[in-house]
Amino acid sequence: MEKVISVSLYDQVVNEPNADELAECILLNFADERGAYKRTYGKRFENFDQKVLEIIERELPSKTRALRLLDTGVSDGRTSVDFFHKLAKCYPKLTYFASDYDPEVQVISSGNVSLTLSSAGKLVEISWPPFVFNVIRGDHWHRYPLNRLIRLFVQPLIAKKILKQYETGALKPRTVSLFCPKAQRLSQEDKRFKLMKYSLLDASPIGGKVDLIRAMNVLNPSYFSKQAIKKIVGNIFNSLSEGGLFITGSNQESDSPVNGGIYRKTATHFELLWQSGTGSPIQDTIKLFRQDSAPKKKRIT
Repeated sequence: MEKVISVSLYDQVVNEPNADELAECILLNFADERGAYKRTYGKRFENFDQKVLEIIERELPSKTRALRLLDTGVSDGRTSVDFFHKLAKCYPKLTYFASDYDPEVQVISSGNVSLTLSSAGKLVEISWPPFVFNVIRGDHWHRYPLNRLIRLFVQPLIAKKILKQYETGALKPRTVSLFCPKAQRLSQEDKRFKLMKYSLLDASPIGGKVDLIRAMNVLNPSYFSKQAIKKIVGNIFNSLSEGGLFITGSNQESDSPVNGGIYRKTATHFELLWQSGTGSPIQDTIKLFRQDSAPKKKRIT
């Protein structure tokens, strides 16, 4: 049975020699306030990325151009670091925006108990060593029966008391970034690589259009309703320059087959350029999208 490590320790592994491996282990069982897991792996999309690079060079051939890419739902950003280094070799004038829905958490500690809150203030994890309780996803009764029983005591009594102290200002939280150490270092050392918070349900936070939008392992029907996915596809369309590329796909383990594709934005719709495996989990929505169905801006009167 694997050992669960609290996400409240995430910022304490940065200077360890195996920081990236420890960070990966910590995020393995952590879910954000939506119930979406943050787990990811280094070099996760190696073969897929190689084909994507070939198509980018074919479709956007000028290596002296200023290329702008918005990478969304990047979890801890380690796969973004991989892709940035590959793309920057071909396009030195690259600006790479790596974004995630909620890349920070707040940690409140009292004694040996730590509570982890989302940036919106929702309780997502309780740590009472040696126990770590996933509040959003919960623990399986068959695998962790003791955890479930103890949590019935801890959450309503101990955690509730700590939250009241926090709400009155008696306890101060600390902010913990969930971007991996490697991504944090790159953003500090190379100004072309920028980390940011962004929800796909919102309009692009970047001024102007981008040439590429990448969404890996985030456009999953289990995370979004059909209506939300339609809105997301519309937001992506509106954020891309005409002729820009939408890259999306999903897989499981590191370097396992990716089901996805690459789409070119035309004046009215997305054109499939290449399909990997069985295609994107939301490929039907992408194929049916037309510019008329994109969200319209409200007129100011």
